[in-house]
Amino acid sequence: MVVRVNIIHLFFLWLLLNALSVSAQNRSVELIGGINLSTNGYGIYVQSCYPKTNSKIKSAITLYGHTIKHAQEARIKNTKYINPNPYVLGKINAGGGIGLDFTSYHEIGSHQGNSPKLYIGASLGPILGIMKPYYVLFDKTGQPNQIIIQDEGIINKQDSIIGSVVWTKGLSELSYTLGIHVDLNFLIQWRNFNRTHKWQNGVRINYFPKGLNILLRAENSTFLSIYTQYGFNRK
Repeated sequence: MVVRVNIIHLFFLWLLLNALSVSAQNRSVELIGGINLSTNGYGIYVQSCYPKTNSKIKSAITLYGHTIKHAQEARIKNTKYINPNPYVLGKINAGGGIGLDFTSYHEIGSHQGNSPKLYIGASLGPILGIMKPYYVLFDKTGQPNQIIIQDEGIINKQDSIIGSVVWTKGLSELSYTLGIHVDLNFLIQWRNFNRTHKWQNGVRINYFPKGLNILLRAENSTFLSIYTQYGFNRK
């Protein structure tokens, strides 16, 4: 498992270095950093942009990381206990992803002076799905409370689940799966105060052939979300 994970890390590092080296050869390279929010998570990104020969078309390479929440997740409390922590019934892993996107933008219409530029874009690239075990505190009759991962048997004993435990539990037990990321977006770009600003909105799909196993009794391969992201640079 350690060898396989290291190979995956080296693969993504190789992709990133090659992508950035291509960008660095272009005098008009532009580096943007920012945050993104979506209907199933949040994260950060760094993007390297450079125009093609046609000034209305530009390409970008984006390195990003964000959390991934299942659409059926719902936090609940067991009122049988005093001050219980909320938890998600049937959740076995917390999900996230680190990916590298290749995006092509096409400018819409024309602009004058410092007026905003409008683009439509499409992205495609690999994503490394990350799973961290999701632990809950379980009240087992006649025994001390146990810290466990839910299974089919535990779900049927919902009244004995006290709540979730500290989020750092399981960080040393990460597992990984490879997937693909597809993104259709609309970008607004403008410049002021010596900075280039970018506000992008779109729809994205993360697909994991072997599943990003977040919830029991649920489909864990395809994650669709609507997102918005904002970034800027100083140039």
